[in-house]
Amino acid sequence: MKLYNKLLFGAALLTTVSCTEDFEEMNVSPNQPANATSAQLLATAQYNFADNIGDEWNNGRMGMYYAQYWSSTQYTDESRYQIREGVNQTMWNTFYADVLRELVAAQAIEAENQVVGYENRIAIAEIFKVLTYHYLTDIYGGPIPYSEALNDEIATPKYDTGEEVYLGLLSTLDAQVAILDEANPGFGNGDLVYGGDVAMWKKFANSLRLRIALRMIDANPGAATEAIAKSLDPSNGGLISSNAESALFRWIPGAPNNNPLAEAFKTRIDFSMSEPFVEYLQKYDDPRLMVYADPLLGTTDSYVGEVYGLEAGDGNSNGDPKVVSLPSDYAIGETAPTVILDYAEVEFMLAEIAARGIAGVDGTAEEHYNAGIEASFEAAGLSDAQYQAYLAEVPYVGGDLETAKDAIGSQKWIAMYGQGIQAWLERLRLDFEDPYTGEEIFVAPAGGSVDPDVTLVPFRMSYPVTEASLNESNYNAAVQAVGGTNSLGAKPWWDVD
Repeated sequence: MKLYNKLLFGAALLTTVSCTEDFEEMNVSPNQPANATSAQLLATAQYNFADNIGDEWNNGRMGMYYAQYWSSTQYTDESRYQIREGVNQTMWNTFYADVLRELVAAQAIEAENQVVGYENRIAIAEIFKVLTYHYLTDIYGGPIPYSEALNDEIATPKYDTGEEVYLGLLSTLDAQVAILDEANPGFGNGDLVYGGDVAMWKKFANSLRLRIALRMIDANPGAATEAIAKSLDPSNGGLISSNAESALFRWIPGAPNNNPLAEAFKTRIDFSMSEPFVEYLQKYDDPRLMVYADPLLGTTDSYVGEVYGLEAGDGNSNGDPKVVSLPSDYAIGETAPTVILDYAEVEFMLAEIAARGIAGVDGTAEEHYNAGIEASFEAAGLSDAQYQAYLAEVPYVGGDLETAKDAIGSQKWIAMYGQGIQAWLERLRLDFEDPYTGEEIFVAPAGGSVDPDVTLVPFRMSYPVTEASLNESNYNAAVQAVGGTNSLGAKPWWDVD
């Protein structure tokens, strides 16, 4: 019955979703929900995932605030770290029920029918499950339902530790990369990220494995280094190596399938550019500012960021574009894609790997640092001349690992604008400062944090309160594992500095 319900949900949703050029060919009658195909279920899962990580709540009021890309224009509670429990519950439920369950249902259909290429399609769905669990475990600080989460026979699944989840994800990626066979088909039009390109799913899996490995490298360097070596081994299929290969979810104009941030901005202006972000871009004459933000109304080149974390009513702009710069269409346009993992991030990961002296990287840390900035400029539609001029302002500085992390981290942060959740997590991991002055880039909320356990930035999201009653014993064990309290101030397991 659970599987049937998810088939029903997937088929009903896909009658309204049109996210690729040929997507309408996949639509089915809502009167025939049981005929949902695995491709439709994959598309539903991808849509739900992109919406969950890219919407005004989890991206706008969590990720974009915690990465300090945006400030609040009037309702400031979230920028001062007071969460809305209903939003938190919805995020958790969406990842499990509306993404992972859709993928399980797609895999079940493929396993039953065994049409040519079914191994590829099961593997692609499994890679997307890895991506989803990766978000879950990092957002919630480590322990989550994982090994028992999708077992219909277990009503109260245990919480695996963060390290157990990570090792499981790496093992799964190893297996799926080995399974993917470019001689056989993938999902075709049902794949809204790579259009059925099996080779690209290999590159994505290897690139995701790099992200997971670097996230854990200070906590488990042995396992991380082993995973990095596998991703760098060209026999495993390579990495994302151009902007054209970036993993993106592409929205289309018009509700309900335009970028969810665009939809939010149609009725109200709750977000402005953040003062720390704007001032850092201005500090080094970064032309990406004019791409990421709109100038003040009535000007062509005046940009002002809103003070971060103001108390409501304490000088807030109320979204007045004559007072504060608002986000541009780069992030909030109807067709602005939701980035899952892009080429610039891959280059910055390679730069860090080289800076750490790990074998297997072709090129130096400086070369990959430069390539990461260049990729970001290209994605922003800026010229090579602008890139070269900017690079002269922010040359790579290494010398020691901490300085290298400051240089790489600060530029990675700028390049990841729009990817609030991942940028926040990398902010926590790299803990970078201005590499040239040693000054702090981030600030505490001007109005003070309303969470007694958080001063500068939350380290995790608290578990939904319903878990305490629905899965009490396992919830209690998970809370003990993150420090004894379900707190936003408990560091994730991989943050050992």
